[in-house]
Amino acid sequence: MAQVFDIPIIARGRVIMPGDDGVHYKGRGGADFRQADPHKHIHDLVLGDTSRMRDLHDTPMAQIIDLLAELGKRLHLDDNALLQESFALALKAGGLAEPILHGVYDALPRMFDPAMMTALVDKTIGLAYLDGWVASGGDYESVSIRAVGTRQLHITAGNVPVVAAMTIARAGLTKSDILIKSPSNDPLTANAIARTLIEIAPDHPVTKHVAVAYWKGGDDYMDSQVIRTSRIDKITAWGGMSSVKHIQKFLTPGIDLTALNPKYSMSMIGRATFASEAAVDEAAVGLATLAGFYNQTACANTRIVYVESGTDDASIEQVVVLGRKMVAAYASLPPLLSTPFPTPNRELEAEMAAIALEDDFYHVEGDTLCGGFIVSKFNDRVEFYDKLNNRVVNFVPVDNLTDVLKWCDDTTQTVGIYPESVRSNIVDLFALAGIQRLVSLAGGDPLTVYANSHHMPPGSPHDGIEPMRRSMRWVVNMQPVKKPEILQIAAE
Repeated sequence: MAQVFDIPIIARGRVIMPGDDGVHYKGRGGADFRQADPHKHIHDLVLGDTSRMRDLHDTPMAQIIDLLAELGKRLHLDDNALLQESFALALKAGGLAEPILHGVYDALPRMFDPAMMTALVDKTIGLAYLDGWVASGGDYESVSIRAVGTRQLHITAGNVPVVAAMTIARAGLTKSDILIKSPSNDPLTANAIARTLIEIAPDHPVTKHVAVAYWKGGDDYMDSQVIRTSRIDKITAWGGMSSVKHIQKFLTPGIDLTALNPKYSMSMIGRATFASEAAVDEAAVGLATLAGFYNQTACANTRIVYVESGTDDASIEQVVVLGRKMVAAYASLPPLLSTPFPTPNRELEAEMAAIALEDDFYHVEGDTLCGGFIVSKFNDRVEFYDKLNNRVVNFVPVDNLTDVLKWCDDTTQTVGIYPESVRSNIVDLFALAGIQRLVSLAGGDPLTVYANSHHMPPGSPHDGIEPMRRSMRWVVNMQPVKKPEILQIAAE
């Protein structure tokens, strides 16, 4: 029989274990779990009265950052039993191999680095605006502004567990009350982090404003009870379009939705790449890294590569060689970034087998265990581009990289480029088209390429927006004007 994990509801400092009212949920990969019935604990999960946020509102940011930094010190997998349990469940329920998942968990403490958190909140919001009313100065010294925390519902994604840690950190850094709806493929990470926070400071205002629970997606009763203006101000929804559309049914004026929709990422290879074998080798390593990290489960993974190339036989053969070198480079990726898959992706392999028969239009190599590629012999991507996974990439020849603009919109997240000489000619055009991040494939070493595509300053935009700033309520306090000349100007 499959192991069944008992998962508590976390309700603002309280741990509610499943008892006689426990509900059994069928998890992914045999990772079944039990939890107290969320329908019976709605009033534990939502805050309601906004005056109850005054304790968090009045807590200095320095104290909040100190607490979150202490939390980060306790999030080492080797000595945190709660995280060990969540790791075991995420390994069964999620899609990441053990070395990759271990690397993800090892990164959790760094997300609570005090210097990074201070820079993050000061850049996106401003520490002074969270701790008090900031006077505008000059002719407007009677006007002050403050950033005020809100009541938030976070529907988190489970493809990479760092989302859970990010959500809890951002809640404290915005002095907000949060309810996290955990995903079925990672139902315990946010829970384990919140319970660790309870162990450290059970009565701290940050702890008293974190709730975590799981309920099935599409549960109209739960969503209708939670998503009310009397209980929620802001919603952040990660994940598929179906879940976002479901949530939209309950939106009313007064509730703001930040939808972090599924994104697609790609890479572009300039014609100059084929001028030397060394350049082709470097581009191949870059492609393998961006396509392979986290085993192609992240939004930022390359799935389509647009290559500035002709469609004659000689040109297509150049692209095929690049594809072969990319697949060979998968073997150079460290296990914490990527590994071969234990089981094949049957649906994708069926698609690959079908188009392999159309050899006038496609060239297909590899599989869904060690990785593969599809070369389109004409200027268009495969119809199943949204199903590309398991380190399988579609190469598409284009006459000019600007031809790719027609495939770019708000769903286009990360774009890798090679060589660097193409950047200045395309960056503004692609920014206008909707892409959210332009990164380099150069470096020649997987860890260098990965670092260059992920090393961003604290407070950088996420998917084209600033989620932390958007989660605040910005309030203007206008006192009586004291300077007669300002009154005169107003009268004129």
